[in-house]
Amino acid sequence: MAARVSDLEGLPYWPRMLSRAQAARYVGVSPSQFAKEVEEGRWPEPERRGGAGRRTARLLWDRLLLDRRQDERSGLVQHSSTTGTAGADEWARWS
Repeated sequence: MAARVSDLEGLPYWPRMLSRAQAARYVGVSPSQFAKEVEEGRWPEPERRGGAGRRTARLLWDRLLLDRRQDERSGLVQHSSTTGTAGADEWARWS
C-alpha cells in the first residue's frame, strides 16, 4: 500500500528518526515493501535504540540518510559509502 496524502495529515514536519512505518510512508511504500528494500540494500540499515537485546531494541531510520540514499540513486550526488553511514568528512560536505 502506497502512502496517501491523508497519511501525512497532522504532521507539521517529519521527525529526524523514523519508525519503520514512518520511514515507509516517507519513501512512499508499504512497511512490508520497505522492510524488503532495506534487506535488499536499497535503503540504509536502521539504528537500534534501547532494549538490552536485538528483540527488544527499537529500530529507527535517520531521515537524512534516507534522503541521501535516494539522492544517490537519482544521481543527484555520488555514492560515498556502502554502509549508509556518514563520517565527519562526509558531513562537512553537507554543511
